[in-house]
Amino acid sequence: MNFLAVHRFRRLASLFLLGTMPWLAPPAWAEDPMWFKLNGLPEVSTGVEVDGSWENNRIGGANSTYDHLFITPLVGLRTSGSIYHPNLLTFDLDGDLGWGWDRSTSTSSGTSQTQKGSQFVNRYLTQVNLLETKPYNASFFAAGDHTHEDYGSFDSFTVDSSRYGGRVNWDNSTFSLNTDFGYRNESNSGFTGTSEISETYFNFVGIQKRPSGLTTLTYHINQFDNTLNSSNSPSSTTSTSLNQSVGLSDSESFGQRKQINATTGVSYSQAEFTGQRLEAVNANENISINHNPKLDSYLMMNFGTYQLDPATANNFQGSYTVRHQLFDSLVTSPDVHGSYQENSSTSSSSTTSRYGPGLAVNYTKRLQSWARRTVGSANVADHVDENSSGSTATVIAEPHVLSVSQTPVFLNQPNVIASSIQVITTGGILLTEGPDYQTIPSGNLTRIQLTVPVSALVAPLLVNGNLPVLVNYQSDSLNNAAYEQFTSNNQIRLDMFGKYGVYGRWNWSGNNAPPGTVVESLTDLVGGADYYWNWFRAGAEYEDYNSNFSQYQAVRAYQNCNFHLDDRSTLSLNFSQSYYSYANDGTQTQFLFLSRYNVQLLASLALYVEGGASSLNVLGSETIQGAARTGLNWSRGKISVRTGYEYNNQYTSTGSWSQELVKNRFFLYLKRTF
Repeated sequence: MNFLAVHRFRRLASLFLLGTMPWLAPPAWAEDPMWFKLNGLPEVSTGVEVDGSWENNRIGGANSTYDHLFITPLVGLRTSGSIYHPNLLTFDLDGDLGWGWDRSTSTSSGTSQTQKGSQFVNRYLTQVNLLETKPYNASFFAAGDHTHEDYGSFDSFTVDSSRYGGRVNWDNSTFSLNTDFGYRNESNSGFTGTSEISETYFNFVGIQKRPSGLTTLTYHINQFDNTLNSSNSPSSTTSTSLNQSVGLSDSESFGQRKQINATTGVSYSQAEFTGQRLEAVNANENISINHNPKLDSYLMMNFGTYQLDPATANNFQGSYTVRHQLFDSLVTSPDVHGSYQENSSTSSSSTTSRYGPGLAVNYTKRLQSWARRTVGSANVADHVDENSSGSTATVIAEPHVLSVSQTPVFLNQPNVIASSIQVITTGGILLTEGPDYQTIPSGNLTRIQLTVPVSALVAPLLVNGNLPVLVNYQSDSLNNAAYEQFTSNNQIRLDMFGKYGVYGRWNWSGNNAPPGTVVESLTDLVGGADYYWNWFRAGAEYEDYNSNFSQYQAVRAYQNCNFHLDDRSTLSLNFSQSYYSYANDGTQTQFLFLSRYNVQLLASLALYVEGGASSLNVLGSETIQGAARTGLNWSRGKISVRTGYEYNNQYTSTGSWSQELVKNRFFLYLKRTF
């Protein structure tokens, strides 16, 4: 045989085998279907929960105590798996079940009563995912918990909750449909009383996608049932609210460079509470045009109509603004704007039209390498026409944000009728004056602020210490006049060496209204300084607010220290102080201190210590609060331990009346997993 021919044959055979080996290899099958599969053996755990508290409530000379001890053995189970196939249905189950010994003793007016019994503890979280890898998928959950929460108000609330619901989604390249629905029941118990919220909700979001825009349809409905029992009254009050809204919006980009963007929206909302119904219809149009890298223009139009039978309110706003960046450091924004508002009720009606030009200027300039100067000014000149009949004006759904920091919030209109005020959260929950908020006359204006300490109803609704609300009210502030109003808001700031800053603000409003017209003129001066360096930040400012409606002077300061002591521990110290002096209305002072220390002592052992105090004095009513907490978290292998101690103290006095609440709490959670 020819040697060259044999060599060629072997070479061709080798290439053939290399090419066919992938086809000859056994196929890599996907996971076989199984009607029921667990991801390993279930994880079983046992443990014990110990929770003890000692409370003392002193009102004047009367003293009462309440002691509670709760010891519960727990058995837990945690597992996950799938049914038929992981791509069809997966599930996760995690829960603790316990039946424990419960003992409580209450003492009041020389009498003592002890109750012994048992208490059921059930913590669980169940999650089911259906078609998780598909564009159309769903998930369902059920959960229950018993825990303690600090909402930033120096009061540790005991929270018992149960909830269940689900989510259904369908998403592809052209549209997205999403719904979520469920029910929750949450009970909060603290110094200020107890609050139980039950909510049933349903939300829908549908989005139609296009290369140059999208259309969105939304629907939302929820029902709240709120039961509040304050610490000063054994009686409870229950309120129910039903809220729903539907909205449609469309956004589109036009032009060769997609330099034109337009957004159109319309919505309808309805809120029912205490036999009343608040209805609102809103429509808006926003158009922005990027003419060139330094020139933009904006058109805005908004219409809203509100009805709180028998009162109605309609308003329209529009503006056209041009933004021009003449230099890198200078931006000017001239505009023309106008608004029309119409209010009516059984006792009065009023119309207000306002239009005019405005000019905003912002200038930022670096001075050498060590300083930067920022100057801003916004000026408006308006012509105002007001016409009215009757004796009172009705205001519907005026937005405000209340804060636990007690920053003054004034209702917009002067001469408010205090008995007509209604404060509603943006979620539709009607708040109660006294337990939830306070109204304080301040000259011709009215201040509203959260009651401190915050109520058990308000505490879980706070977001970073703030609560957005809508306010309905009536006022004796009707005018029949035409006048010009001028407004100027100016600020200047100088930053030096990347550490120091000094600033000033001057806000002014004047008018040529006829004598007897109820319209505000004001001068508001603010000056301050701040400092930042590594772990330390501090600032202070002074404000002189002088209006024909209300006057006050304020001093505000803060000092924050944040230390990374080493790679295992952190320490923070936060102080704030504020002082307000109101003309003929007394003073308001608040001092706040918070400190937190966290350290990882060992890989398996962590320690935390927290403490703080606050003092608030409003028109002679004083509230002093203090809290301290410490605890250990330890885990090693399959054993975990959490234990800690909490102390809370609250003292309130008004004139000769005083109340002091003291609470001590100890807890221990021990868990062993098998």
